[in-house]
Amino acid sequence: MNIRKQYIPSLTVNAFKAMQSCFLLTCSLFLLTSVLSSSLLLNAQNSIEDLTLDDLVYKKERTFSFQLHTSGWGLSGEFVKIHNIKKRSFYQIEVLTMRHPKEFRQQSIFASGRSTARGYVFGKQNSFYNINFMFGRGRMLAEKGRKNGVAISMRYGAGPSLGITKPYYLELIYQIVGGYADTKHEGYNTENAHLFLDERYIFGASGIAFGWNELSFHPGIQGKFAVNFDWASYNEFVKALEVGVMMSAHFSGVESSNDGTTNLRAVPIMISEDNKFIFANLFAKVSFGKRKTR
Repeated sequence: MNIRKQYIPSLTVNAFKAMQSCFLLTCSLFLLTSVLSSSLLLNAQNSIEDLTLDDLVYKKERTFSFQLHTSGWGLSGEFVKIHNIKKRSFYQIEVLTMRHPKEFRQQSIFASGRSTARGYVFGKQNSFYNINFMFGRGRMLAEKGRKNGVAISMRYGAGPSLGITKPYYLELIYQIVGGYADTKHEGYNTENAHLFLDERYIFGASGIAFGWNELSFHPGIQGKFAVNFDWASYNEFVKALEVGVMMSAHFSGVESSNDGTTNLRAVPIMISEDNKFIFANLFAKVSFGKRKTR
């Protein structure tokens, strides 16, 4: 059976990535505009007469957040201690996906109305996830009104990060007999490289269930700076948009280059593309939660 090589781009995935990039760019411009205007808002709204009774009695805050960033998405939970109307400290745990810039999902050449072939990322070796633990501080820049308006805060924090790589599995075609393909689900290795890197022998992606017993860990550090906009109608509840920048660095060992120098090894996400160990991203997240008096 002759296998014809062809390439069918996944327009849906590429369109989603374009929309995600436009959304994050818009949020970033919003961040810059807000930072420049915050000092004017602070001078206009920081009078003690503008404080409500609720502002003075709430001591704690718990939130849950969904986040988009320029290399993926994530979920987070946060505990906030309110010291006074202006100052806060917080503890946060978040789980993020981290995608390589050259990751592009494409359709299998065997995909059809009757085929179970899945789209896949060509040349991908590992999926990369981050579990981040952060301690940070926040400072109110502009208060919201008694019943409505937007409270603007500056937030920053840092902490340890645990990077996790999971092998990316493909369903590889080893032979075709009588019109039926003999396939195996495998991650990349030197023995199957001639199949893993040839579209003619890739039936499709294996799915997220494969590779969890082969995890590798990459310890690191991470930090972020952001501006938070809380538009909740009542101070008891938290409904906020946060936009900012974040950075992480992960240790994967050391390696020697051809000129004899020793360098930090990059996180192996792609097989042949340039990988890195430092990740910088813009992000935007939406948070919901509730404040408590004790």
